[in-house]
Amino acid sequence: MQRKQKTESQPQTIRKERRPDGLLIYVTGSMGSGKTSWVKQRVKSARRMLVWDGKGIDWGERDRCRVVESFTELRALLFHKGPARISVRVPVTKENFAIFCRLAWIWGRLYPGVIIVDEIADVTTIGKAPQDWGEIARKIRAFGTDVIATTQRPQEADKTAQGNASIFHCGRMSDADDQKYIARRLLGGVDINLVSALLPLQWVERDVRTLAITTGTLRQSPRK
Repeated sequence: MQRKQKTESQPQTIRKERRPDGLLIYVTGSMGSGKTSWVKQRVKSARRMLVWDGKGIDWGERDRCRVVESFTELRALLFHKGPARISVRVPVTKENFAIFCRLAWIWGRLYPGVIIVDEIADVTTIGKAPQDWGEIARKIRAFGTDVIATTQRPQEADKTAQGNASIFHCGRMSDADDQKYIARRLLGGVDINLVSALLPLQWVERDVRTLAITTGTLRQSPRK
């Protein structure tokens, strides 16, 4: 009897074991606040990682990432079970982002990992998320995969990721209106002074699950 070959539709039934839910971490801050450096610290030990490298320069060999520059190459890596840190560098268009998300949806359901989307405001707009990104923002955590989304200005990005975030991590914001938005909408109404007083590399964070507010300073030079 011939065995059926794997197809891209199979991940819908491949999950058999119970996995702990993943997290959606929403990271924001002005240029130079340390967003990228903080994310890199967060995923330093991650074995499986898939990155939408919006700048095309932030995630590479120094981060133990295999850089792929075509979706054909990415498709060939989708079903790899072992360690795989992949950085996708393709032209930043909404069409390409949709393809990335469809492939990331398969990748993240097969085995637990971390999906990182750099600068989501470049590929989403205010309001409901595009369909393929929305699938990830709303559902992928049930398969044990974490999502980290970054943006300089959350007012310019989709609200679906914000609405489903487990943790909001906020660095220095230079604009007063941005500071108010962060304090009110992302940090649950904290004192605006907690946000406006942030210096580069300093951050404030809200855990949506526990409502805990924490602060800290990144011990590393900012990369973004």
